[in-house]
Amino acid sequence: MTGLAGIELEHPVLNAAGTCKSPRDVEAFARSAVAAIVVGSITVAPRAGNTGTVYWPGGTFSVNALGLPNRGLDEYAEQLPRMVEIAHEAGKPLIVSIAGFDVAEYRHMAEVVGAAGVDLIEVNLACPNVWDGGAQKRIACFDPRQTAAVCAQVGAALDALATAGGGRRVPYGVKISPFSDPAALAELADVLGRAATSGAGPGGPAFVTAVNTFPNALVVDAAGRPVLDVELAGLSGPALKPIGLGQVRQLRRLLPDTVALVGAGGITNGHDVVDYQRAGAVVVQAATAFWNRGEDPTVFGEILSGWIDEADPDQFAAADPA
Repeated sequence: MTGLAGIELEHPVLNAAGTCKSPRDVEAFARSAVAAIVVGSITVAPRAGNTGTVYWPGGTFSVNALGLPNRGLDEYAEQLPRMVEIAHEAGKPLIVSIAGFDVAEYRHMAEVVGAAGVDLIEVNLACPNVWDGGAQKRIACFDPRQTAAVCAQVGAALDALATAGGGRRVPYGVKISPFSDPAALAELADVLGRAATSGAGPGGPAFVTAVNTFPNALVVDAAGRPVLDVELAGLSGPALKPIGLGQVRQLRRLLPDTVALVGAGGITNGHDVVDYQRAGAVVVQAATAFWNRGEDPTVFGEILSGWIDEADPDQFAAADPA
């Protein structure tokens, strides 16, 4: 057994946000090998996502520009209790990823999602593929002040829910983009570390998911035409793994031990899981391997089997820092 933010997990293999959006999806993942089910990302307003071709699968890398398609917070407020029930009946915790476009939206979503009985919340500060009026929205994690404000408001909302209900406080974490500037990554880690260890303010993040796709990649076909309709997209798949590993290693050195790390980026087999654990991650998430297999959730069982073959589970079942 391992754990994340006080939640026990049977093993370290999870799906990543973007792969599971509906109760039917939750049912499929409940039958899969994942140790916990990640739903979302969800937004306050319903979103159709980007139009045209939004995913291109490659051998060494893939690109996607989904644009956060989801049914919106009102519908999820109705559906999440049933999603939680399905996951728990299968012995799996449910994690929900939320993505806001301002600080107030993040707080509102934390209030609604936190009241639905979910086990953990992942605050998506890293989506690079959201367009509005012909321009990309800023990636939140690259703004330390906005990141601090989001953490403060999400933490305050979840603290208030626990106080009002007299029950368990839902832990949350944040998902970030890759940082090529080590000073900028250190600045972000300082913001997250201060939020996590401040005894006077609202509770801070219990984990960091590193990393989301590498933003603004361009892939062209033999005729020089972009393979995706929006042209620029997030790069994922095996090519992202060395970047993800580097981010996890740096963050493990920068963040307090109380903040766990979730590794993401280029995980296709059990050896990749071991590599992320050696870099400092407690658990991992995968999405591209799932999409490149035609959205077949049995791929998580293959990754898990490979991890069991590659590693001694007792050796890599890291103690939950929470």
